[in-house]
Amino acid sequence: MLRDLGIAMVEVPFPVQLVEDRLVAIAARYTTQRVKVAVLPTMLFIQIGAAVHEMEGTSQFSGQLDTAGRIEEVAALAAAGAITPRDAIDAVHAARHQPPRFGAAATIVGYAVTTVGFGMVVEPTWKALLAHLFLGLVVGMIAAISRPFPNLSPILPTLSALTVTLLATWFVADVADDGLLRVISPALIATLPGMALVIGSIELARGRIVSGASRTVYGIAQLGLLVYGVVLGERIAGQVPPQTPSTPMGAWAAYAAIVVIAVGLYVYLSAPRGSLPWLLLIIAVAMLTQDLAGLVFNSAHSGFVAAMVAIPFAFGASRLKGAPPAGVLGLAAFWSLVPGQLTFMSVSRGASGDYAGTAGVSVAAGAIVSIALGTLVGWSLVRTVRARKRRPTAESVTVH
Repeated sequence: MLRDLGIAMVEVPFPVQLVEDRLVAIAARYTTQRVKVAVLPTMLFIQIGAAVHEMEGTSQFSGQLDTAGRIEEVAALAAAGAITPRDAIDAVHAARHQPPRFGAAATIVGYAVTTVGFGMVVEPTWKALLAHLFLGLVVGMIAAISRPFPNLSPILPTLSALTVTLLATWFVADVADDGLLRVISPALIATLPGMALVIGSIELARGRIVSGASRTVYGIAQLGLLVYGVVLGERIAGQVPPQTPSTPMGAWAAYAAIVVIAVGLYVYLSAPRGSLPWLLLIIAVAMLTQDLAGLVFNSAHSGFVAAMVAIPFAFGASRLKGAPPAGVLGLAAFWSLVPGQLTFMSVSRGASGDYAGTAGVSVAAGAIVSIALGTLVGWSLVRTVRARKRRPTAESVTVH
């Protein structure tokens, strides 16, 4: 049970320290023997007593919110001792293999709608809406076609970035008022490594050197593949000449974008039934807090405040009747902050000569670190409030 639950939480993915803590709490409910747990981004090690050893590895990762929600529900039942090990194993197996709630076509459309929502934040003009929809549909189809072929995963970022850059230059360049990257970046949110970089930063901050460093290196590699696709596309298609600015949508576009993003993510990430109002709420909290913090701090630090507020809010809202688990709301908050998008835009501009020096890269790195630290602070506040009076007899072993 510990092995199956642990590897399922690794696949969601959760930070390794959260997986370790959860497994230690569960173990205390089912055994009085000493339990040691060590978690890596793709590997899990468990020892019960002196005789029982379990090891499990994985190379598949799930972005489905309904899967994450179901895994967290089973883990919560196990932490309370309210489910038998066999029932927990069966429930985890069913959750890991459940198909998306919506069909392939609806998932592609959901991704395109999400792209439009982020486009309304990055490039809020009427002319750009159809461009974002078009490019989102293209990337959504590329992701759907490549999903049954996991060997194509390493080249997916480059292929998506190259295709989107070519199409944007040849067909929708007239909407690139402030540069081509503002048009293509929303369509590439599925291949951006924001989640890996944020979780890696959290793990590094908590002393998980191996897991944090490996996630960070992976995120940087993904980022490099994206940048290479954009630069290659620019070399093939040529530079986009300056365009006449189009009519902006107005300040209301930022609020409408929250609704569009929530609807798009609800379909694309296969969110649990009835969770749309809650997704809308957590995304609104994260994005509006980030905007308000931006009035005081710069864009590289406003993410700290947003994450620090969103994570406790997610845990608090999850306790209300009818709300999805905290993991579902937390993952939705990560998606709405879009740290990877900011990084991608800055590094790509530096690679293509739009930035002088490393100022843009530094700002992007600061944004990633700020969101990670905000998440860490928010999570620490939640853990402090919900701390148990008695410590479990099992213990966690950290791998450095």
